[in-house]
Amino acid sequence: MKHMKFTAGTYIELDDMAGGRRVAMICKDGVTFWDLLDSAEATPIAVHPSMNPVELGSFVQFGIDKGLEDATRLLVRYLRSQQDSRLESNALFVMRALWFVSQKSTGAGFIPDENLLRWACEQAQVQEQVAGRIHQLAAQYCVA
Repeated sequence: MKHMKFTAGTYIELDDMAGGRRVAMICKDGVTFWDLLDSAEATPIAVHPSMNPVELGSFVQFGIDKGLEDATRLLVRYLRSQQDSRLESNALFVMRALWFVSQKSTGAGFIPDENLLRWACEQAQVQEQVAGRIHQLAAQYCVA
């Protein structure tokens, strides 16, 4: 199998094997990804062409490429107003939230309202929880 190589620390969008898409962070080796940032709970997974990966780039670059500079600032402001510690501790969560905002964007200069920002954060949380359950099941199967 030919390995796909991406820039370490950037983000990719890939199939979630349940009919949807998800966001993950590329590891230092450039060929594996984290879908949870808790290394005690998750093991890096190899990026495979069957996952249909799409490189999103860095958080900042993604926002610029999608014309979401204002939406990015509003997302950060929203997380601060909610005193959400994930703003500082979980870059993958923040990127996922921005990715969900981008799904509802109407184009450059898009301004999300608070309801959309809340929804995007809820969806990012759900995506993280699903990844956690998958890793828990994998750990159970490996022990059995």
